[in-house]
Amino acid sequence: MTDTLKSITSAKIYPAIGIARVGNSPTAFFIGPEHVGGSSSPEGGYKDAQGRMKRQAARFRVFGYDSRGHLVQELTQKDAIITWTVDLANKKAAAREFKGLDRNAPLRNATIKDRSLLIIDPGPRTLVGRRQSASFDTGTFTDLKKVPLGDIRTDDDGRLLVLGGFGHSRSPKRQPLQDYANNDGWHDDVSDGPVTAQIRLKGATASLTAAGAWVIVGPPDFAPPVGTTTTLYDTLLQKAVDTLGVKPAAQPSFTKDIYPILARTIALKWVSRLAGPIHDFLSTVIPPPGSPEIRQMIFSRLRDPSNDTVGDMPQLLSDTAKPNFETVTKLQYAMMKKWSDGDFVNDWKGSPVDPEITPEGLTRAALDACVGGPFFPGIEAGWMLRDVYAFAESFRLDHTHLEAGDVTKQMALPWQADFHDCKSEKDPDGIESSWWPTQRPDAVFPEAGGPQVNWTRGIVTSKQSMVDRWWKLGVVAERPAGLVETERKG
Repeated sequence: MTDTLKSITSAKIYPAIGIARVGNSPTAFFIGPEHVGGSSSPEGGYKDAQGRMKRQAARFRVFGYDSRGHLVQELTQKDAIITWTVDLANKKAAAREFKGLDRNAPLRNATIKDRSLLIIDPGPRTLVGRRQSASFDTGTFTDLKKVPLGDIRTDDDGRLLVLGGFGHSRSPKRQPLQDYANNDGWHDDVSDGPVTAQIRLKGATASLTAAGAWVIVGPPDFAPPVGTTTTLYDTLLQKAVDTLGVKPAAQPSFTKDIYPILARTIALKWVSRLAGPIHDFLSTVIPPPGSPEIRQMIFSRLRDPSNDTVGDMPQLLSDTAKPNFETVTKLQYAMMKKWSDGDFVNDWKGSPVDPEITPEGLTRAALDACVGGPFFPGIEAGWMLRDVYAFAESFRLDHTHLEAGDVTKQMALPWQADFHDCKSEKDPDGIESSWWPTQRPDAVFPEAGGPQVNWTRGIVTSKQSMVDRWWKLGVVAERPAGLVETERKG
């Protein structure tokens, strides 16, 4: 045993929350973002040769720490025997209906007394060593037909890959889809659950139990290069500030804190007609410092989350009135205020993409690719992750208070119903609103050229057709002409 390995007294799994995504390609997959500021860009595109969507895998790594909590190194197969265990479940059909913030909403499938029949729970799977695999293929739903939730495998270095389901949603009794979030008799194959590891360092006789992680398997991201103004990382960072005593820096960094907000907002023009010229003026403050008057004007357009009676809580509205009342987080708002006043660190050296793999960077890269609100009910996770569930440390869920399937159980059932309904629409006053165009585009620019067009044109016309044909929809990817729709089938 080397002196370096001898110094390791504890271990942690990163990312603390990993994100996998469903896809209907039976074998092809790609690994989700692992670099801060970057996005996944799989070789050969996001679909296989038959036009089927590749699954996005979440890759987990173990890092060793010394007695003072300082990072020593990543631990791979050459350093230790790593025993991985993953537990995935889908509890949507047994959960309460999504009714905003109502924790006492009626149960889905309320007439079914044996609630266990509604839970797709194949049980945990364990892997040891390199190039091993196991499938979550024994879970069932009501009619006792199996519903595969995906599989796990280890790579050449013993790191863990979690791949989710295949985007299969169905109703065994062929009940119609009537609601955007609550449809009795239906299941889908998204899931979530704990990721744990036991590590025995080479030459050691005792094992370490790593601080556990969590994996969320969500719907596909159809616009990977475009991020939301407030990401799930931002939302959970605010949670850490509010509940775990995390202290933000006295001055925001333009590169790390301000630029991502501006850049993600500017990029919305590629997936929504609402964002076009309205957001172009944001580019006038890049590079910094920019005009003080423009900075003040930009800040004045932000809704104060402390004073807003709605904030990022459209759940307080009725189900028939769903304008996008998303705000930035309190921390984002405070950083933007300092920036507008000129109180920031001007560390600009160009668009930041961190080439290094770091523990915290893995978590941020994963969560920056997820929506952070408004949670009505959300895409990858909902308000319970923010408001209810306990965290052992920043971004790391407390496993003692959660079970597999708890994070995704409040999400739309099936996810395709929400994907159909959460498109650009007009409220009763004629004001257009858009929900999550960064994951589910409203309008796109075709790769062949021409004006912006509806993303679902000619492919999806109803909730059921979204269930049947979601994988044919195009994926927004970077090309010389900008961010354009690619790989459309149909």
